[in-house]
Amino acid sequence: MRIMARAKILVVEDNPDNRELIVMFLRRQNYEIIEATTAAEALHEASTRYPDIILMDLGLPGMNGDEVTARIKADPSTAHVPIVVNTAFDPSASIVTRAVAAGADEVIYKPTNFKNLLLVTQRLLGRGPSFAVA
Repeated sequence: MRIMARAKILVVEDNPDNRELIVMFLRRQNYEIIEATTAAEALHEASTRYPDIILMDLGLPGMNGDEVTARIKADPSTAHVPIVVNTAFDPSASIVTRAVAAGADEVIYKPTNFKNLLLVTQRLLGRGPSFAVA
């Protein structure tokens, strides 16, 4: 029997309450969690810890998440990593459009629907259904 390694998820979220809820939920799903609260931390963790997936807030101190997404996707060592934007911005906001144009694989909206977050995560990791439930 082959045992799958625990997937590593980089959670990039500057709001401590939101981050704590997301991290607690994902740890209960048996994921290994890496946390970042700023754009600089996110770039460092992505390039040194090589997560399997990144959950990216857009409103970050120092640099917005769309720019972080663009930099991660431009780096050959991290370009393959799926990025799920988790944002409270309106779907029509330019920052959301820029994140998608930069290579974000999926956008989910706050308040975070944890069932949807799990389905999207499993799908992008190749471990679940091929569709998400809104």
